[in-house]
Amino acid sequence: MEKTKKENSKKVDAKKLNIEMKNKDKLTEIKEFYNEKIKKWHIITFIIVAVLYTITFFAQVYTLKNGGITVSPNATPIALVDQIKESFLLSAVILIAGITPYIPLSVFGVAQAFIIVDDMILRNAYGISFVPTLYVGGLLQIVGIALSVVLGVYYCRLNTKKNKYYHHSDFGLDDVKMQLYEIRKDEKKIEEIVKKKEAKAKEIEACNIKIPYLKLVALSLLAFAFEFIGIIITQI
Repeated sequence: MEKTKKENSKKVDAKKLNIEMKNKDKLTEIKEFYNEKIKKWHIITFIIVAVLYTITFFAQVYTLKNGGITVSPNATPIALVDQIKESFLLSAVILIAGITPYIPLSVFGVAQAFIIVDDMILRNAYGISFVPTLYVGGLLQIVGIALSVVLGVYYCRLNTKKNKYYHHSDFGLDDVKMQLYEIRKDEKKIEEIVKKKEAKAKEIEACNIKIPYLKLVALSLLAFAFEFIGIIITQI
């Protein structure tokens, strides 16, 4: 009886170990995917948007202090819960926008970096939040926004490749040329066309890719996490 219990205990431990190893493997894959495909463009996008955000933010703060901005009595800062909801929806929309091939609509997501400045200035005007926490919180939100945009654009690139693969035509101008060259018995030109068609076939085949949905969603949630932390900091 005791022997059976020990064997069952070992089986449970083995299952737990396998699950833990699988989870670690998935996390490693996501990390590698980010480093290889996303990191470079995430950094570039973040730097560009952060510079523009910084200029816009401090220009607005300066204008507010010098009386250049008039705050309407009816204007109220966005509530915390509403900000979190909007941020989550934005992260989702930016990623989903990548479903459109050829047109990277996700790029327009960078506009959010400037939209959040308006609410920050309003909070500062009412004395609800301080400039340092507003700026740092906004910067963290931009880390998330930049990541969402890059993920959306990358998703668009993958969908563009898939679209090319599924909508390519087997018959084209090269086939017409080949028929003419066959009539003329121009072997040299026929060979050139054959090589060209083979190269094109390889290029099309390379477009038959699998989209890593799990990795895209996981990193999109990470982007939202950055935005969430940033929003919390702006409330201080």
